[in-house]
Amino acid sequence: MNKQNLFLVCQKQISGKIKALLSLSANPFLITEIGNSGNEALRKITQLIPDVVITDYSLLDMNGFDFAIKLEELKICPTIILANPFQSDYIDELKKDSLNIFCITKPIKKQVLTHTLELAVRLSHKFHAIEEKISNLETQIEERKNVDRARGILMKKFNMDENTAYNSIRKKSMDSGRTINDIAKTIIKMFEKFKEKEE
Repeated sequence: MNKQNLFLVCQKQISGKIKALLSLSANPFLITEIGNSGNEALRKITQLIPDVVITDYSLLDMNGFDFAIKLEELKICPTIILANPFQSDYIDELKKDSLNIFCITKPIKKQVLTHTLELAVRLSHKFHAIEEKISNLETQIEERKNVDRARGILMKKFNMDENTAYNSIRKKSMDSGRTINDIAKTIIKMFEKFKEKEE
């Protein structure tokens, strides 16, 4: 089983506790870095790209929630914040709209730790997969709009019917080795330039 890279941002005492809990049984997580500075951790995380980050609420230069928000903006991986009961209530209230920030209340328990780690990574992977699908759909819709617009231009300018116009775009794509979308965008640009000259 491939290990998931876990990045710790906390004091040595807490990191030692986490290591001890994770070593009690087989788990898919490998600790790759330990630090206690939020800004330093953010720099390292952008280079290492871990699967999940655990941070203590109390860091040297910021609190754990501010750190988690900054990491969420980078869209790298989920963050689990370790907090006392009061901090935990505060975090739960603030993170309502977040899909990548989780919280564990101290003292840390092995079952809660492993479950939260696995849940955070699993949900993050699902979320990224959905984002990718949405991005692909948006690209397809944009490409369809370009092709439809280019086809309309050919139909109007050259008195073509719908099929002939589309086949003309498709043939240009095949002959040139470019995508249909590229050909459609070229036709649109040429039409816009021609229109500007006419004006």
